Amino acid sequence: MENDKKNLLILVVFGLLGIVFLTMLTSTFYSYVLKRSGVEHAENAQTYQYHYVMIIDDLDSQFWNDVYESVRKEAARNDAYVELKGRNQSSEYNAVDFMDMSIAARVDGILLEFTGEPSLEQRINEATDQGIPVVTLLNDAPTTKRKSYIGINSYELGLSYGNQILNILSKNRDHARVMMLLHDNSIFSSQSQIYNQINNRMVTSKETQGRIKSEVIKIPSGRAFESEEIVRDLFQNAEGPPDIILCMDEVDTEAVYQAVIDYNCVGRTQVIGYYKSKATLDAVRKGTMAMTLCIDTRQLGRYSVQALTECMKDGRTNSFYSVDLEFVTKDNALNFIQNQRSVYEN
Repeated sequence: MENDKKNLLILVVFGLLGIVFLTMLTSTFYSYVLKRSGVEHAENAQTYQYHYVMIIDDLDSQFWNDVYESVRKEAARNDAYVELKGRNQSSEYNAVDFMDMSIAARVDGILLEFTGEPSLEQRINEATDQGIPVVTLLNDAPTTKRKSYIGINSYELGLSYGNQILNILSKNRDHARVMMLLHDNSIFSSQSQIYNQINNRMVTSKETQGRIKSEVIKIPSGRAFESEEIVRDLFQNAEGPPDIILCMDEVDTEAVYQAVIDYNCVGRTQVIGYYKSKATLDAVRKGTMAMTLCIDTRQLGRYSVQALTECMKDGRTNSFYSVDLEFVTKDNALNFIQNQRSVYEN
């Protein structure tokens, strides 16, 4: 009898352990499925009045993830949930596919990083015709039916870049080369307009006429390590690296700065970086990178939600919201880093 009780107790214990194990296994698998489907946060969220979708080109970008975090928080304050969609190494979908999905799902609004593709312009018009407002971010699509554009004034930014370049270059230098890295999907976007303004500033300025040559390199999109290969060739060619290299995204900034270190060009080739990764800010603070451009991601997120909210409630919104930007240099890098820390702590 006593042995039967012991055996029964052992069976009960093993049974309970089995139930606990299966529960944990099921929970882990369920969380994995939710994460892969992109709605892992939705399960714990309240019911919202509006469902927005944010479509970006690169999910790995720190800049766009910072923007999304700002969008998500602002949307929650306006009774809206924002679903993030974008390209990563495991995704077979592109922005056009995500637009099609969003239109079919009848979402309440779409935030789109416009990349200049004609097919995206068609989807913007299609969404608008079906009553779904589309707001473009950083790159505008002015010939479409988009409701609003949240970003920067390309003309003013190009002039600002030109002034920064003049500050970097020595006035008594006989000749200098300035190189801007663009991506082929930005050929019709604001980046090309920025370059045109920089070039005009160099050509028309009395200080630089005949002394500064501005050039552009277009980097093909969609190929792994393309930036690294092009940057390496830039430093290895017979003419040598440019005096100033202007980067327009985080990946190019890291590739160029690493090449400056690898080819012992610190002090010879000045780099104007993009955004505020820890490595970039440290390089600016130490003086091994001339400066970096920082766009106010909190403001970008706030304006994005504001535009969609006004569309939903009033049926109209401003056609353009200008976002603040700042050049971080060695002189203000430490203050900028400290301010960033205080923002994140709060």
